Amino acid sequence: MKSMTGYAKVEKVSEKFKVSCEIKTLNSKGLDVFVGVPYYLSSKEIKINRIIANRIKRGKAYLRLNVKFLTPVDLNIDYVMAKSYFESLESLREQLGIQNLLSVGDLLIFKEIFRGDFSDEVVEELWEFSESVILDTLKRLVDEREKEGQKLFVELNDMIQKMKEIVESISSLSFKLKGEIAKKIRENVEEILPEKVELDVNQFETAVALIADKADIREEIARLKSHLTRLEELIRSDEPVGTLLNFLTQEVHREFNTILSKSRMLEITNYALEGKYINSQLKEQVQNIE
Repeated sequence: MKSMTGYAKVEKVSEKFKVSCEIKTLNSKGLDVFVGVPYYLSSKEIKINRIIANRIKRGKAYLRLNVKFLTPVDLNIDYVMAKSYFESLESLREQLGIQNLLSVGDLLIFKEIFRGDFSDEVVEELWEFSESVILDTLKRLVDEREKEGQKLFVELNDMIQKMKEIVESISSLSFKLKGEIAKKIRENVEEILPEKVELDVNQFETAVALIADKADIREEIARLKSHLTRLEELIRSDEPVGTLLNFLTQEVHREFNTILSKSRMLEITNYALEGKYINSQLKEQVQNIE
């Protein structure tokens, strides 16, 4: 089991390049990939998306690739763009009454004026090296997500075990339900009827049976046990299970709610409320799982 949140950074140096890759991932309903690379590697963005999608199934992934050339490269200078910037700066200087004259250094901050002239061979060589950096970064990221996932596993398993104990307690109490209903009905009737009036046994049993049938929670208990067993299986799976876990927590929530609506015993109500609270914590943590 993996967490959806993670961060990794790797930097590698060759004779010609220094490449650093930084990836961070956040929670998301699906997989959303955002890639930032230098313009001369923009043709590789689709490949990068595929590489990420093969290793991450869910979450928002932000990748940034930085490249530094360690050997001289040919540059193209956009003289038209440079002249436009210079004239705009000169106009600004005159309008503001700045005495200092402009220099070439003032234009160096506009990086779009200078573009490297890279051959296809250089781009492919750089991509081959950059791809290895990306793969190493992804491996480190996945390792971090797995470590965080193991911490989440411990918490989730503890919550599931607590809910299983609660359901067993509710199940034990459910066998006493009919007797409790009969006792309450008898007490209520005796308060209402005159002392000399005797209860009709058949009518009494029928009333108890009807109310007990409406308060029967055996199906809800069976479904809860099934859902909790499935939750245990999923958190031990090697596959991405976050979406399934989220769905099951909704089903568990529904069963506890139904038990609360049917409950005729304070003890069952208290247990169901506790189970519902723990399940809400479980649901919150599940949002972090891939």
